[in-house]
Amino acid sequence: MSMPIWPASVPFFTAASAYRRRSPEGNVLRTEMEYGPPKRRRRTSSAPARFEGAIRNLDLALLAVFESFHAETLLDGALSFTATDPLTGETRTYAFAGPYTVEPYRKIACTVSAQLEILS
Repeated sequence: MSMPIWPASVPFFTAASAYRRRSPEGNVLRTEMEYGPPKRRRRTSSAPARFEGAIRNLDLALLAVFESFHAETLLDGALSFTATDPLTGETRTYAFAGPYTVEPYRKIACTVSAQLEILS
């Protein structure tokens, strides 16, 4: 089975004001020493970075496409997928890091927000 691809009809978290990328968390082990500064070492060479984003002004038809992709294709977010990074234009592998939120935006649209992990 090939890796799912973000649906072309749904913009990929393109709201510039909501775009945030953070370095990997918890990937450095720190050990206190009896004397001197603590020792630090990297836990793994491939810890995922975090990505926060929003899709604004998403009409209800595209919301249905997004929700179907998340529920059916990604098995409620259990699977990873590929998409184009809105900042760099690179194709990356992402996974949902938790639930997404949907907020009304005007009467016929909404904003979808989520935190993702950048896997590669």
